[in-house]
Amino acid sequence: MIRKIPLIAAVLLCAVQFYAQSTDPVVLSYQRNFVRASMSTKIELLNDASRISSINMAQLYVDALGFAVDSLPVLGSDAQLMELASVAASRASSYQDPAILPAVRSAFKSIPDAKVRVSCLNTWSVLAKGQKDEIAFLNAWYAESLDLAQKGTQTDVKVMVSCASALGKIGDASSFAVLFRGSVSNLDSSVVQASATALNAINEGYTDGILAIIAKKGIKDMYAAFSLAMKKESLSQADRARIAAAAFETGTAITLASGDSQGSTLSILILESMGQLTALKWSEASPAVVRYFYRIQGDYKNDRGIVDLLIPVAQCMGAMKTQEAAQALSIFLGLLNSETEQKKTYNEQLLLAVIQALGDLGDKTAFDYLLYVGYLDYPESVKKASRDALARLQW
Repeated sequence: MIRKIPLIAAVLLCAVQFYAQSTDPVVLSYQRNFVRASMSTKIELLNDASRISSINMAQLYVDALGFAVDSLPVLGSDAQLMELASVAASRASSYQDPAILPAVRSAFKSIPDAKVRVSCLNTWSVLAKGQKDEIAFLNAWYAESLDLAQKGTQTDVKVMVSCASALGKIGDASSFAVLFRGSVSNLDSSVVQASATALNAINEGYTDGILAIIAKKGIKDMYAAFSLAMKKESLSQADRARIAAAAFETGTAITLASGDSQGSTLSILILESMGQLTALKWSEASPAVVRYFYRIQGDYKNDRGIVDLLIPVAQCMGAMKTQEAAQALSIFLGLLNSETEQKKTYNEQLLLAVIQALGDLGDKTAFDYLLYVGYLDYPESVKKASRDALARLQW
């Protein structure tokens, strides 16, 4: 029996606090006046009460939202009633009191007016952080709206955009999947853009979410996820590199049938992810880059037009700073030298890219191959690049 006393005391304390709050003379005065007032005066009261910052007036707005919901069957989409509901929903957020959210949800579900719903969503964006039930409701509503819109059912674009924005401001990891769906949908461009912006506002679980999409190997979604991640300014260098490496490794492992319509998207994904690896100098991707280099090198033997792919690969290898990259490029320069010596043909841009990469790597493995460049019938630009690369080798 004695153990129950603290619990009883806590309950009584909460009851006293609630009673004290609900009977605050200022709140009570506004509640009474709200009940007595005409519709236009009710709206004025709600706007006026929002200027009071020293007292939590949230209960007044709960009452107002309840009044709007209860009056809807009688008044329907009456302009003043919609204005009242909108004002009540928007003004309530200033008190930072999540206790109002059930009333906001009730108004959102009951009143289909776009202005009211946008006001409710704006309040959710301020108060719903950490409120799992409210976030789950918004995720479910947005997912259903996406389904309806994709089936051709008329939906209010402005409300959908506001919902995506609210989910972004809340920033809960649970919203990742539905926001990604919106970002790759074929719906109104404002919905797509709002979803993408909101998705990139999420921090918790963001990288894992992007990597999970890439792991599924759907080329369109892979490229969309990669592109979104590269636009996220707050993404750390390490996470940016991890995502680029995953996109590159997964992309280069995919084999498409000749003429597949996704071939262009896959090529762009590989090229752009490789560009990121080059810029970030992510040496952990070196094995995948070297494997891809050997594959492209094999294609080069049969099709000299593939040189446009070899150049960025060589540049990426130069950024890897690994011995395996240096060895692969050194041997390739030897092959290019041999081809020039025998056939008197060469591609200057490819040679410059390989030589520059070997200089960046600075591995002494390349010494003999770089030195031999000076004895062949290359233009001065190539020979000078070779001398510069030789000077940068580390001994």
